[in-house]
Amino acid sequence: MEQMKETRKRSQRGLFLVIRMAEAVMGYDKYDIVHYEKPVPISYRRFVGEGDNELGMENPCETKYAMVMRMISPADRQMKPNTKGRQHIEQILEMPPSKAMNADQANLIWKYRHFLSTNNRALTKFLHAVNWDSSCEVENALQLMDEWRPIRPEDSLELLSPYFKHPKVRAYAVNRLVTAAPDRLQLFLPQLVQALKYEPQTVIFDVDAAKVEASISEDAPDMVEVNKPNVPTDDLAAFLIQYSTSYLNFANSLFWHLKVEEQALNGQEQGAMYARLREQLTAALENSSNTEVKGRARSLIEQEEFVEILKKETQRAQKINGRELRDKTLREFLQNNARLQKLDDLPLPIDPNFKMQRIVSDRALFFNSAMMPTKMTISGMRNSSEKIADTYTVIFKKGDDLRQDQLVMQMIRLMDNLLRESELDLKMTPYAVLATGVDEGFVQFIKAMPLRDVINKHQSIHEAMKSYRPSPKDVFGIEPEVIDNYVRSLAGYSIVCYILGVGDRHLDNLLLCENGRLFHVDFGFILGRDPKPLPPPMKLTSEMIAAMGGQNSEQWKRFVSFCDQAFQILRRHANLILNLFSLMLDAGIPDIALERDKAVAKVESRLQLHLSDDERYAFVNRLIESSATAKMAVLVDFMHDIKQNFF
Repeated sequence: MEQMKETRKRSQRGLFLVIRMAEAVMGYDKYDIVHYEKPVPISYRRFVGEGDNELGMENPCETKYAMVMRMISPADRQMKPNTKGRQHIEQILEMPPSKAMNADQANLIWKYRHFLSTNNRALTKFLHAVNWDSSCEVENALQLMDEWRPIRPEDSLELLSPYFKHPKVRAYAVNRLVTAAPDRLQLFLPQLVQALKYEPQTVIFDVDAAKVEASISEDAPDMVEVNKPNVPTDDLAAFLIQYSTSYLNFANSLFWHLKVEEQALNGQEQGAMYARLREQLTAALENSSNTEVKGRARSLIEQEEFVEILKKETQRAQKINGRELRDKTLREFLQNNARLQKLDDLPLPIDPNFKMQRIVSDRALFFNSAMMPTKMTISGMRNSSEKIADTYTVIFKKGDDLRQDQLVMQMIRLMDNLLRESELDLKMTPYAVLATGVDEGFVQFIKAMPLRDVINKHQSIHEAMKSYRPSPKDVFGIEPEVIDNYVRSLAGYSIVCYILGVGDRHLDNLLLCENGRLFHVDFGFILGRDPKPLPPPMKLTSEMIAAMGGQNSEQWKRFVSFCDQAFQILRRHANLILNLFSLMLDAGIPDIALERDKAVAKVESRLQLHLSDDERYAFVNRLIESSATAKMAVLVDFMHDIKQNFF
C-alpha cells in the first residue's frame, strides 16, 4: 500500500490528503475500519416551521389594559374631555361609517360616553365602540342608549346593518324610523327591505296574530290613521307591515319590493321569508275594517294580473317579423284584450296615485332594441276624488334587470331632495323606475330627445332650445328660464353621476326636454365601471359647453358654481349616502356584486371627505377642467357615432 502511494505521488504533481481511518484492535492485531456513505449535496436548506401555540390568543397585557379602560364606575358620568380630547372625538365623529375605529378611538368614545350622550351624532359611534361580547358593557350600553339624545331617522339606518345583531339596538332603530316623514321613509324602502335579511328570523312578526284597525284620514285619501298599539313595532318586519296599513302607497311599493326579492332568492330560506312577509302584508290589509285598505289588498293581486297580461300580450307581438307589422299587431292585441280596456281605476304599479282606466292602444309601439321594450300610454285619473282626467306613459321592459336602474334613480331622487332642502334646485328629472321581477319592470317615459338627435336635427343644442322657446329680446334668443334649467340640470347630473360613478355616457343616453332640462338614462354601469377606455369624470362635450356660451361665459361660471355647491351639500350627507349603499351590498345589484367589498369605498373615495372647503373647490374645478378637455372622450364619441350611423 505504501509503495503504491509513493508511486502515485511521483507520477503526479498534485497534493495528496492522507486520511487515517479509525482502528479496531482484536488481540494483538490492528484493523482499519473502512466505511462508506452516500455523498450529500454541498448545500441543502431546510426550513422547519415551529408552531406558535400563543398565535391568535389574547395578549394578557392588552386584555388587562382594555379591562382597565372599560371599567364602569359612577364617576364616569362626571368625566369630560379636555380640549385635545374634544378635538380627537370630533375627528372620530367625522369619520364615515365605512371606516372602522381602532382600539384607542373606541376606548376614547367609551370613556366619555356620558358626556357624548347629549350629541345625537355620537350614538352610532358609541354603539360601534361597545364590546358586544362583554355582558357588563352591553347592559350599560343599552341603558345609556335609551337615555341618549334621539338620533335622526336617517342615521338609524346604520343600526340596521348586519354588524348590529342585538335585538334592542335594532328595535331602537325601528322606533326612530317611525318619526320619519312618509315621503322620506318611502325613499329608504329598498334598503329597509334588504335589512330584513339581517333580522333574526324568530322575530319576524306574524301579522295573523293581530288585527289591524285603520280608518282613512279625511284630508288625505292616501294617509291612513292606525291604532298603533294593536301592532308591535319592535322589529322591522312588523313595522313595515303596520306602516303599510297607514300609508297605502307605501304598501304598494313594499309589495313589489318583496315580490322581487322572493323571486331573486327563489329556493332559498330568505326567499321563503320574503314570500311569507308578502302574504302577511296582504293579510294585514284584508283584516282591516276600513274599506279602502281592504280594497288595496285586492288591487295588489289585480296589479299582478295586469303585469302578467302585459307580458303575455307583448311577448306574443314580439314574435311578429317586421317593425311596422309588429307594432300594428301589438296595438290589436292591447285593443282586443277586454281587461286592458277596462282597468276600473286600478292603481298603476309604478305610481299608485294614478288610477288606470284603459290602455290607449293606438299609441303603443316597440322600441328598436334587442329586448324590444314597449312604450304604452295609459288613460286614467291623477286624483280619483277630483276626477281629473290624465294620461301616463310608461316603458314596459321584459328581459332587463331594472334593479340597478331603480337604485340609481332612488339615489338621484334622494340627492335632489337633499339639494332642495338646502335651497339649491338643480331642475333634475328623477323619473320613476319599478322592477316587478328580476328581469322585468316599468320605467316612466319623459318626453325628451337624445342629444345626438337634437344635434342632428338642429345642428346644436343652442339652436334646439331657440326653436323650443324663442325669445328674440333676450341675450341668447331663448327664454331665460330654459337656459337656467339647462345650466342647473347639467350641473346637477354632472355631480350626481360623478359621485355614483355612472359610466357608458354618450349622446344617446343624455336627453333634453323642451323646457331646457337635461337628464341621464340607462345606468348599466356604475361605481366607476365603463366599457370605454379612459372615461372622463363628467360627461361634458364641446356641444354641451357651447350651449352655455363657452368656457368664458357667465353661464359657465354659474355652472361651475352650481357644481361646487352641489358637491359641498352632498358631502355633508355622506353618512346617509354610504349607509344606503352598505345596506344594498347583498341585494344582487350587478355592479355592486362584482366587487362587493369595495362598493361603499368607491363611493366614499369620490366624495373626497378629507378635503377642506378650499381644497374641495379646487378639486371640483379640476374635475370640470379635465372633463371638458378630455381627448379620449372625443375619440370614443366619434367611434360611437360611426357605429350608430353605419352599423
